[in-house]
Amino acid sequence: IIIAIVVVAVVIVLLALYFASRRRSAQRSEEQRERSREEFGSEYERTVEERGSEEDAERELRERRGRVERRIEPLSEESSGRFGERWTEVERVFVENPERSIEMADRTVSDLLSERRFVSDAGQSDEETEQSLAVMYPEVADDYREARRIRAEVVGRSAGSAEADSEESTEDLRQAIRKYRAVYERLVQQ
Repeated sequence: IIIAIVVVAVVIVLLALYFASRRRSAQRSEEQRERSREEFGSEYERTVEERGSEEDAERELRERRGRVERRIEPLSEESSGRFGERWTEVERVFVENPERSIEMADRTVSDLLSERRFVSDAGQSDEETEQSLAVMYPEVADDYREARRIRAEVVGRSAGSAEADSEESTEDLRQAIRKYRAVYERLVQQ
């Protein structure tokens, strides 16, 4: 009977250790996922939704970040100055012609993304560029997406109507410029 009690006690201890180990493992996994959520921002949730698995999403985001980190480059002082002048012009033009300003802002940020090598080749899709930006600077990726969405919406409205210069359209453009500025400032920071 003593042997049975010892065996039962050993089994209970082993089960307790097993479940404690599993709980610690699950806790570490959840902590890792939380760090990934903080690290990659909304891109983490977007990728989880696309992949259907948090593990697959984390793996993809880390691989993507590695690829982007290997190819991006800092701006030279000359380029930084040139982009600074361009951005000053974007803001100056906004007062007179908000639609032209938004096009200039989009071109400036696109050129900046290319110069920093977030765009790996001429055939790269807008979505791939957004994803490259998102793994490095998740805090501005949504601003970039939203600015481009607003720009496309306003340009679409202006093509279809003479009322394109409405207050609503101008406010949309003002919001887009603010978002482009956030992206611009992050990209020139290095």
